[in-house]
Amino acid sequence: MRKTEYIEGAIDKLVWLEKSGNLDAIIGFVAFIKIIQDSISDAVVDRNMEMLSNIGLISTKFTSDRALMLFNALGDAICRCEKEPEPVGLIGLMKALREPEVQKALGMLLNIAKELGKNI
Repeated sequence: MRKTEYIEGAIDKLVWLEKSGNLDAIIGFVAFIKIIQDSISDAVVDRNMEMLSNIGLISTKFTSDRALMLFNALGDAICRCEKEPEPVGLIGLMKALREPEVQKALGMLLNIAKELGKNI
């Protein structure tokens, strides 16, 4: 194919775009993209990169087997809670503390609170 044939094909496509009204839409879209590009400052890019970096650091903390087990257990427990919780007084709390599941969960929460206290 000769160069002139490529040019003629491109002109035919431009003519078709103009006749169909799509050329103005394409030009408007390109102008819109340019406005978006111009509005994204270096500060915005830097802030987004910092945020992505922080997400990466956070995600590495939660990939240990223990952390994944805890998140899975928490998600499962939330999904199994089908009814709204009822208010519990001191007597209800004392009764709940006799249940092995509650004791185990409170033990885990106390461990987390102890380690958190060391780091804050």
